[in-house]
Amino acid sequence: MSQEKEILKVPAQISGVKTMSDRGLRISVDTQEISPADAGQVMMMKGKIGWFVFAEQVGEEDIKNLPQIQLEEGEKSPTARLRAVLFVYWDKHKIAEPFDIFFRRKIESFIGAVKEKID
Repeated sequence: MSQEKEILKVPAQISGVKTMSDRGLRISVDTQEISPADAGQVMMMKGKIGWFVFAEQVGEEDIKNLPQIQLEEGEKSPTARLRAVLFVYWDKHKIAEPFDIFFRRKIESFIGAVKEKID
């Protein structure tokens, strides 16, 4: 059974940007006052993988060809799974450094190993 696409459009402002170790970004978005229905839709989308689209003006034509993300219902992204597994390892082995530093070090090590095999 296919689900109808839900595209939420609300007035918002990007209020913060932080770089992540996997070259991604953590983006903080503050909305203006929104309806209870839109607020409910935001809460239903929390934790889901999707596409972030931002423009000062957005029309249906702008967003109709977004690529689909192929995740099964309830499936975590591969990066979320890797982070969870590394956390379990860090916790089980009582590693002294804070988890965020441990995680970044392991990811950089993995990136370096892959880069060496590129050439």
